[in-house]
This record gives sequence, C-alpha cells and structure tokens, in this order.
Amino acid sequence: MKENEPLVSADELDALIAGWGESPDKSVDRFFPLRFWFVVFVAGVFVLRLLFTPGEMAANLYSEPAEVARLTNYLYFRGWFLICAVAVAIYAYIFNWYASIVFFCAFLIGSANLVSDLFSVYAEQLRTPTPGLTVQLLVRILVLWLVYVSIKNMSRLPERKDRMNIFLPFKKIK
Repeated sequence: MKENEPLVSADELDALIAGWGESPDKSVDRFFPLRFWFVVFVAGVFVLRLLFTPGEMAANLYSEPAEVARLTNYLYFRGWFLICAVAVAIYAYIFNWYASIVFFCAFLIGSANLVSDLFSVYAEQLRTPTPGLTVQLLVRILVLWLVYVSIKNMSRLPERKDRMNIFLPFKKIK
C-alpha cells in the first residue's frame, strides 16, 4: 500500500459534503422582522419601566424597606444594561454585524437573568404568586422563545431593505 495515497478522493469528499451549508433555494423568513420588532417593543416597555419607575417596581416585589432600596438600584442598573443590549441587537440586526452571535449572547444572558431573577428579584413574590407576576414571567419566556426562533432562522434573514418592514409577511412573493 502506498503511504501518500489519500484515504478519500476529492470526488468522494465532494459527494460527502454536498448537502452542507446554506441552501440557495431556502426561502426568506418573512416573519423575522415581526418577531424582532415585537421583542424590541417588549424590551422597550421593560426599559421604560426599569428606568422611570424602579422604586415602584421594587415596592411591588418586596415589603422590607432595605430590600426595596437595594432592588431599586439593581432594577435601575438593569434598565441601562437592557437599553445597551437592545441597541447592540438593533445595530447587529440592521447592519448584519455578527447578528447570530449577538442574538445568541442575548439569549444566553436573558436566560441566565430569568433564572437568577427567580431567586433574587421574584423571591418574595413567588411565595404568593399573583396573575401579574405570572403574566410577566410568561412574557419573558415568550421573548426568549422568539429570540431562540430567530437564532434558528438566522440563515433565512431578510434582505437589508426588508428588515425594518413589519408587513413583510403580507408582501407578495416575486
């Protein structure tokens, strides 16, 4: 047997990897802009609440004054962090600047924050849950799921001119 002979020929290798990578006939995810801008809207509502009413939010979550003061500062910081994260995500989405990496990082950070908040922010509220708390947690889970779907469909991202168009699902296919 020859020592320099390759184990697989170039034709065999081409046949093995023929289905890998992006398929050119994949359709565009027409709901991508709708999902993205819904997530931005929900995050924007949370940003406004966190920046302008952190004391009220903290008072709704805890009854002890020391915890309310601590949580007020934490929620205000979280608002600034969220506004920066949303700004980076919008830039990445519009200009296709490492969008999949940015969305994946947002998903990881959002998931970690949700789990962390269950033990730090919502600890007292979880003893006697209210419908408002349930809705808030469900909205956060929905947003994380939408970000996950967006990550999964990143290869089907619309053209740059269509990324702002929330009516893309209703646009005729050419």
